[in-house]
Amino acid sequence: MKRFHIYIVAILAFAGITTSCSKDETKSLDVPSKSILVSMPGETGSTTFDSSNITSLEPTTVPTGWTVDDINMYTATITVTAPSSFDNDEVESGTLTLKGYTPTGNTKSVSIQLAIIPNEVDFTDAPANCYVACKPKTRYIFDHTRGGNGSVELATAKIKVVWQSNKDIVKYLDIRNGKGVFYVAPKSNDKEHEDNKKVVPGNAVIGAYDINGNLIWSWHIWVTNSDPMSAENTFTLGGKTMMNFNLGASTNNEGDTDHDAIYQSYGVLYQWGRKDPIPGSDTWNFNLNYDDVIYDFENFSTTLRYVESSEGGSIEWTTTNPLSIIIGNPDNAFDWLSNGHDDTLWSATSKTDNDPCPAGWCLPDSSLFESLTIAANDDAMPWEDAQKMYGWWLEYTATGDKHFFSAAGRRNYLDGRLDNMNVNYDCPVPWSGYYWTTSTDGDNAKALYFNLNSNTRTWNGIETARSMQRANAMSVRCVKM
Repeated sequence: MKRFHIYIVAILAFAGITTSCSKDETKSLDVPSKSILVSMPGETGSTTFDSSNITSLEPTTVPTGWTVDDINMYTATITVTAPSSFDNDEVESGTLTLKGYTPTGNTKSVSIQLAIIPNEVDFTDAPANCYVACKPKTRYIFDHTRGGNGSVELATAKIKVVWQSNKDIVKYLDIRNGKGVFYVAPKSNDKEHEDNKKVVPGNAVIGAYDINGNLIWSWHIWVTNSDPMSAENTFTLGGKTMMNFNLGASTNNEGDTDHDAIYQSYGVLYQWGRKDPIPGSDTWNFNLNYDDVIYDFENFSTTLRYVESSEGGSIEWTTTNPLSIIIGNPDNAFDWLSNGHDDTLWSATSKTDNDPCPAGWCLPDSSLFESLTIAANDDAMPWEDAQKMYGWWLEYTATGDKHFFSAAGRRNYLDGRLDNMNVNYDCPVPWSGYYWTTSTDGDNAKALYFNLNSNTRTWNGIETARSMQRANAMSVRCVKM
């Protein structure tokens, strides 16, 4: 009898241990793309999933009209088919929920967006480091195995957002049929609302990751409601077609003093020769000089890294660390490179691997700006009024044409911090513009520079080819090749 009691106690103790282990059981289930998107009714689509300690999956909710054809645990693939007709409450989009089971019966659920998206834009024939997305409810397709001008070969196993200026700027990243795919959502899901025809403007960086999860390349996704390459958003300067927008901007405020218009005209910043955009200020007037708030692939806030040249001062390092600004090396003329200079990173005559512009576009050399001057009306304006514009109308003296350039400031070469203050200490105004060119000047590189100091020509400054340390991060304008 005594042995019997001991035996019962042992069984109960073992059961308790088993129960305790099952409650604390390690498990994970994720669908990296968060979606399965197809282009037409009746089409079959698939996506992959990642799981740990999950032995089976079953659908618990399926959008009306959609069918789950296969859940392959061996290949980690989910396959569905969209409804072929919409006569009986079938839906074009909805959420598929899957429940995963562990060997001991614990569960883990995951949701996947299913949608028919008929519109697509295919960039695969025009690889670049920057892709412009200006159409909502559209699938964008690019070659995730090529970087730069297309000559960089990548062993990409996965793609995901590195950073974005707003939550869900781009969504549903996936690799399908050997191509990278992402989706740009409308500002509103209300079909009757005008915002349903617009995107949420901003910037995102999509990263390519190898099979071991290492970041190996990245692409800038420039999301805007106005195509910066269209005829209405370009102008001719010195025989070249130039964008009227700063790279990464969603508008050109053209002298408008509205604070939101000013801020949306700034765009992103670049250290000379680097391909990856760097976020700017979080306010139009650089109040407190806080960095812009940005988000990671899970929509959690993330931050720009400030890195010494001794750690990150190589092309290879910056390629795999796009969310970083490299502090200028004082022993190398404040270049972000730790040793020497590389004048070939950017070019005005050919598309380089590090060129930051969309396909068919590049940065100008300094000669394109040499005939620019501050328009006379702006120059004669009281500085209190001119300050409100945060930029100048610059006149091309050869033709008399005027074009507005925003004063978006810079990140300085000494510590990477935001700087939009001119150098006149008697009348300081937080207002200056810097635009990189491809031209170099020995240790430094050349930039268009202008600022605002007072109501006299003596103090309103413009230099069309100012020598600047290469670790400065500044605005750029793209020209057609």
